[in-house]
Amino acid sequence: MGECSGLVQKLTKQVLETIQKENIVQTAQAFSKWKRASASKDAEAAAAYLISKLKEYGIPNKRLEFTGYMSSAVSAKLKMLSPEIREFEVVPCGFTRNVEDIQGELCYDYMGESKTHTPEQNVRRFAEFKDKIVLTKEYCSDIAYEAAAAGALGIIGMYNSPEEVPHYFGASNHNGTPTPDNRHLIPTLPCIDCTKSAGDYMIDQMRKGPVRVSISAQAETGVKRASIPVAFIQGAEDNFVLMDGHYDSHCEGMTDNGAGDAIILELARALHQNRSMLKRSILVCWWAGHEFGQYAGSTWFSDTYYEKLRDHCVAHINIDVAGSRGAERIRARTTQMERKGFTAERIETYTGYAAEPYIPLPHLGEQSFLGREVPITIMLKYEAAPEMQKIWPVGGGYWWHSREDGLDKVDFDHAMRDAKINAEMICEIANSDRIPVDMSAYLAETRRFLTEIERELHPDFDLAPVYPHLRALDEKIAALEAAMEGRTDTDAIIQKTAGALIQMEYTYTSPYEYDKLAVPANFQKLRAAMGVTPDNADETTYLFLKTDFLRSRNRLIGEMDRLCSVIELQLLQWKYKKE
Repeated sequence: MGECSGLVQKLTKQVLETIQKENIVQTAQAFSKWKRASASKDAEAAAAYLISKLKEYGIPNKRLEFTGYMSSAVSAKLKMLSPEIREFEVVPCGFTRNVEDIQGELCYDYMGESKTHTPEQNVRRFAEFKDKIVLTKEYCSDIAYEAAAAGALGIIGMYNSPEEVPHYFGASNHNGTPTPDNRHLIPTLPCIDCTKSAGDYMIDQMRKGPVRVSISAQAETGVKRASIPVAFIQGAEDNFVLMDGHYDSHCEGMTDNGAGDAIILELARALHQNRSMLKRSILVCWWAGHEFGQYAGSTWFSDTYYEKLRDHCVAHINIDVAGSRGAERIRARTTQMERKGFTAERIETYTGYAAEPYIPLPHLGEQSFLGREVPITIMLKYEAAPEMQKIWPVGGGYWWHSREDGLDKVDFDHAMRDAKINAEMICEIANSDRIPVDMSAYLAETRRFLTEIERELHPDFDLAPVYPHLRALDEKIAALEAAMEGRTDTDAIIQKTAGALIQMEYTYTSPYEYDKLAVPANFQKLRAAMGVTPDNADETTYLFLKTDFLRSRNRLIGEMDRLCSVIELQLLQWKYKKE
């Protein structure tokens, strides 16, 4: 990176030396006193604490307020009525329909154990839900809409890890505050969550005969007002790196996301203290409305500051579930637009383990900026050792999204590790002469994804028309990358091209809207056709899928052609400017 390398190294060294563990500990201890459900008194106290610390550190700040549609868990009950009387500990899902003592026969969603289903299988699957209370290993949000349409009475989500503590989740997969067009996604069923042992016991009873249960669920759902603490650290330029995380939580939520909030605050202090060395600026945000509003806070911010994000945000670094006890490993969760080795080299340095293959960015977490032409998006995943990760897939143990996620679950050595690896990434992006993207490598991954999808498509779903446009775009990207060598005025074109490539692959709505929440996020509409044939889908469903596929393919081709034109124009401008 030439001259840039020295600027990056100098800033990184100074920031790493500035980070202090005692500050992270202090903030974590303060946060551990509050149960930070969005818009609650405790959550607002946490927001006030962050603002007070920003003021203490002399960092320019604002306490923004937004109005969102949010839901907080209150109470839930699950009682087996026959063949025996037995009660189980459960919690309500966010956005549940509030009910008291809904009774019905229990139905086990055995197809929910499979990751994929044909349309024909789903017809049979949901037909069994009619007039039943459904026990499923899926998240309630994944089936609530279809289950209601099928006539189910309610849903019991069964979290599939062995601890005797229920986990909190939301029951809707709308993204951000709903609009008139997607308000139908808000559940019309009661949705609660139970433990694996409770679910296994009920499944065992169903093998012997019919099981009848009663469920109750209560959540506080409606229009609420909450705070978003914001800080801005001015560099030499107005383009900025967005560093963020959510400060609300289920119960104390100290690994999700109290320790992460403490890390963000300390990184803000360290970056501000060394701001004289910053090339690009740093925007710091702490969100409310995470699961409580299906990311209502970050989507509100993305809507409200759309132009500023589109024109100036060069990267989004999200810090969530960091500093967890038992989280021995780190996995890159990213679009993979950043240069090769950007995360892998650092993961190996900070953990001592070879980096595992990256996780293509899911449409979960605060991914509210994918349609804003942001070139780099990274949300590292902090994991237990492989043998434990299979049991506890999030963080270092069982406590994620449960009442057990207290201060004792934070490992402050891990918090320092996680602070430093995120600091390194931010410093490189902030001070590189050129935003560290590799668009050619990204397009190679795009081709790989399309090829994998194509292998499982019926001939009626034809991706062949895409490839000539992809080849043309590949050539234009290669020409652009060659032309950028030695230039320092490249931020704008990288935002327009790399950011648009992300939008093309990782979203399916317009840049002004939000996709439904889903994993994986890339090419969702194309993936929906995988494995579908005229033999396993009814005629109507098959037609609908073909229509959606065709429109998605046209969008993909159109965006590739548009990008070719954008690049051609930039190359011409540089050529004539030089002449």
